[in-house]
Amino acid sequence: MHTVYSDGALTPQKLIDLRVSEGYELLSITDHDVSGGTVAGLKYAEKIGLKFIPGIEFDSEDELGKDLHMLGYGFDPHEEVFMQKVLDVLDERNDRNNRFREALNKRGYNITQEDIKAINSGRYVGKPTFAKVLVNKGIVSSVNEAFATIFREPDIKAIKKVTMSSKEAIDTIHAGGGLAVMAHPMEQRKLRESFEEYKPRLYCIMDRMVEYGVDGIECHHPSASPEQQELLVKYAKERGLMITRGSDVHNPYVPRDYSRYHRP
Repeated sequence: MHTVYSDGALTPQKLIDLRVSEGYELLSITDHDVSGGTVAGLKYAEKIGLKFIPGIEFDSEDELGKDLHMLGYGFDPHEEVFMQKVLDVLDERNDRNNRFREALNKRGYNITQEDIKAINSGRYVGKPTFAKVLVNKGIVSSVNEAFATIFREPDIKAIKKVTMSSKEAIDTIHAGGGLAVMAHPMEQRKLRESFEEYKPRLYCIMDRMVEYGVDGIECHHPSASPEQQELLVKYAKERGLMITRGSDVHNPYVPRDYSRYHRP
C-alpha cells in the first residue's frame, strides 16, 4: 500500500483506518524508496492496537529487467546502513527532479517550488508530480497527456532515473534486518508479449533474484490472473520462498486497470 509519502492519495492514518474498517488485522505500508510513511503508520498502528509490519518498495534494475521493484518487510527503519541507503536514494531523486524542472522551465513552463509543494506538500516528487503541475497550469489536460507528449520530448526523456541494482536492493533490506520480496512479477511482461513468450523470461528473472538472496515472491497481486498466481505460488513453494499478497493500492477510490497483464 502507498500513501502521500510517495505516490499514494491518503495519509498513513486514513489508509489504515480504511483497511481496519474493512476488517484487516495485519497491514504494511510500502511507499516507494522512502520509510516516512511506514514509520508514521507504525506509530499509529501501535496507538490503535493494530499488528503492523514496516515496509518499503525499492525500485531496482538488473540486466534481465528494468523497474524490478523489491519489497522490504520487517526491517528496522532506523538501522544505519539501511537509513543511509534511503537517504542516498532521496538525494539522487532530488537531483533528478531539479534537472527535470530546469528542463521543463527551459521550455517556458515556469514551474516553481510552490507549484510542486501544492501537489502533496512536497512529500514525494517524481514525474507524476510534474505532470499534475502541468495539468494545474492548464498546459495539458491530463497526467496521461503529459507523459504521452511533453515527457517524450528528447531533452526531457534524456533525464534518466538512476536506480540501485536488484542485488543491492535485496542486500539493503537484509542489512536492515528485513525480508526481501520481488514485487508483482507479471509487470515485467512487455506490452505485445504473449504469456507463453514471457514465461521463460519470467523464470529467468525469478531465478536470478533467488541467486541474489530474495526471500519471497509477491504471488498475489492485481497484475496476476488466478492462473498466473497459481504458477507463482508453485514456483515459490518449490524453492521454499515466502508467499506474499499485496493490493498495491495508491488511491483506493480510483482502481487501476491491470487487464493487460492478464491476457493470454
